[in-house]
Amino acid sequence: MNKKGFYFILIISIFLLQISPVFSLESREILFNDALDASSIGDFNIALDKWNDYLDEFPDDPAALSNRGNVKLVTGDPKGAIQDQNYAILLDPNALDPYINRGIANESLGLWLKAKDDYTYVISKDEKNFSALYNLANVEGSLSNWETARILFNKAALLNVGFAMARSSVALADYQLENFD
Repeated sequence: MNKKGFYFILIISIFLLQISPVFSLESREILFNDALDASSIGDFNIALDKWNDYLDEFPDDPAALSNRGNVKLVTGDPKGAIQDQNYAILLDPNALDPYINRGIANESLGLWLKAKDDYTYVISKDEKNFSALYNLANVEGSLSNWETARILFNKAALLNVGFAMARSSVALADYQLENFD
């Protein structure tokens, strides 16, 4: 190989290495955890930036997409949240959290039946999923189906005894049903 050919291959190799950075598993985890930490402590604008940065490097991570979708919902972008949850579901249709998260985003838009479909799907896969039961109960209450809501709130409360919102929601359903005994 002549000198020109050697330098050409060297320059192309350097160029390709700069375009395609290689991340170790550890640095990937650090980026993910940084975004998750910002989400957990409520720094949602910073969290959104961190999720965007992470997903620029790892665009096919369904857990990251679902988490970014949650942050988008909190920051007032329910349609963007639904898009992220849809993509997360496409990438990993067996993961249940994106269905719950999409249901919550649909609820925020008043799309009760779409939310109900997501929660019902989760319950069909995991009948003890107290989050799906509780959220389905919220939908049933929003649709004025208070007897069904009460049953679902109660199931959620029994499955997670520390879930105070579910127990207080049973009382709300009782009030709506005029069960004052």
